[in-house]
Amino acid sequence: MLDLFGSMSAALTEDPPNPEGFMKPIDRSFAGYDELKRNVKAMMLAAWVSSSIDFLKDEGDATKRTVELDWYMELRSKQEGGPFRQRRQVIRCELVKEGKRWRIRSLAPLSLFQP
Repeated sequence: MLDLFGSMSAALTEDPPNPEGFMKPIDRSFAGYDELKRNVKAMMLAAWVSSSIDFLKDEGDATKRTVELDWYMELRSKQEGGPFRQRRQVIRCELVKEGKRWRIRSLAPLSLFQP
C-alpha cells in the first residue's frame, strides 16, 4: 500500500504535470474517474503541488482492503503573485487485488483534488 500511494503522491509533484501517473492505480470503472482525472490535471497545470500522506487505517485481507489516509497538499500558484493554498483531508479508499496489482475501486471525498 505504501508504494502505491507513495507513487500517487509523487506523481502530483512532477513537472511537467503527470496526471496519468496519479491515475494509474485507479480502476477506470470508478464512477468519478473522468472527473477526478480532469480535476487533477487542472490542479497540476495551475499550481506546483507538494503532497504527503499518512496512513490512518489499513484493514482487509489479501484480496480486498479499506484504507484511510490523512492526505496533505500545498499548492503554489504558477501565476506570479498567485495564491498559496494548503489542503488536508481524510481520504477513504477501497482497493481490490487484480493479479499482482492493487487497484483503487473507490476514493472519497474527491474535493481534495479540485483545481
